[in-house]
Amino acid sequence: MGKFQYRVKNRSGKILNGEITASDKNAAKVALANKGLKVMRLVTQEDTTTGTANSNFITRIFFKDKNGNMQIRLGSQLPTTRELALFTKQFSLMIENGIPMLQSLQMLADQQRKIDFAETIEKVNRAIESGSTLTDALEAYPLIFDQLFVAMTRAGEASGRLDVILKQLVTYIEKAAKLKAQVKSAMAYPVIIILVAIGVVTLLLVFVVPTFAKQFTDSGQELPAITAMVIDMSNLLVNRWKEIIAGMIGSFFGLRWWAKTPAGKSTIDTYILKAPILGDVMTKIAVGRFCSTMSTMMSSGVAILEALNICAASSGNTRIEEFVLNVRDEISKGSTFAEPLANGTLFPKMVISMVAVGESTGTLDETLRKVTDIYDEEVDNAIAAMMSMIEPLMIVVIGGIVGFIVIAMYLPIFSLAGTLG
Repeated sequence: MGKFQYRVKNRSGKILNGEITASDKNAAKVALANKGLKVMRLVTQEDTTTGTANSNFITRIFFKDKNGNMQIRLGSQLPTTRELALFTKQFSLMIENGIPMLQSLQMLADQQRKIDFAETIEKVNRAIESGSTLTDALEAYPLIFDQLFVAMTRAGEASGRLDVILKQLVTYIEKAAKLKAQVKSAMAYPVIIILVAIGVVTLLLVFVVPTFAKQFTDSGQELPAITAMVIDMSNLLVNRWKEIIAGMIGSFFGLRWWAKTPAGKSTIDTYILKAPILGDVMTKIAVGRFCSTMSTMMSSGVAILEALNICAASSGNTRIEEFVLNVRDEISKGSTFAEPLANGTLFPKMVISMVAVGESTGTLDETLRKVTDIYDEEVDNAIAAMMSMIEPLMIVVIGGIVGFIVIAMYLPIFSLAGTLG
């Protein structure tokens, strides 16, 4: 019997930490799952103790390399998606060419520039040397090797095709990196435009409007309502800028905290999928990611229910996660794969029809791969269309705001000119 430290999520979405005693890691997982808990991290007490010792602030910043030279650790030491893909590709080639696993991992650890990643590979190597399987060794480091990585590695070890499945994993990771970049692009562009609009309006209210306001005050004339409103906004911004900035910072951190709560995340995720223009893009990205993940895992021999669990956990959207888990539950009750997909609005009829055909012909993994290829192009086109729509829309909005302020400032001038005339 051994003790395991765990981090889990309960049915309401709350994160829980604790300790469980079990005969092995799989038994601990089963015991937690039977309690309705979703395992996010499960490590032996020895791994936890090691991690705690390494977490000392000074030793995390200053350390000695293998040659005994003092070094400084700056920034994140976790591998990027591309670095993980490169590691997996090189590992696959080494295994394919007959290089022993322990030797391969040591060579890969030696060439890593990020210290934490190199140390993790060395720990995996030592665990295998002590009798652990590759899957169990990787599973202890979920921040680097996620559930999909571990599941496909397990399938590769069980089938004796580890090198082949690692190659499939590389393809998936590279596609996932491209998809992640597309999501960032889709989300970032509107934000940048809004920030530019706020910056332009702020400059006008802080530097331009006060000049006109002084002239109007000196003339003593009665101001139109919209002019008085703009001047009041300018005075508020100039005189209370500290309070405004403090309020914005407080609102930012408040919203950030709320977004991490189950209710907040669910609300935001629902809005993202229903938002005009952006919602269509995010839905297509979600469908493409689902089909890509399922195709990769099923072709590697991962069981469909386990694959759906991993799809749900890696979806990044609570509404999609709930939908995928519902699909899993229906399939576990004896439903076909296509039937529960048709119960929601996420998947279009074309995808459901293709899935039904693939399921009936026994080529579901290949069918999902073809759907993925279709949606790769669909996502590219959707993002391009969104950019082409948002750009002129934002120009009109910014122009309208600036025009409103300009007109508000010139109305008294036109009024005065008419009086004098």
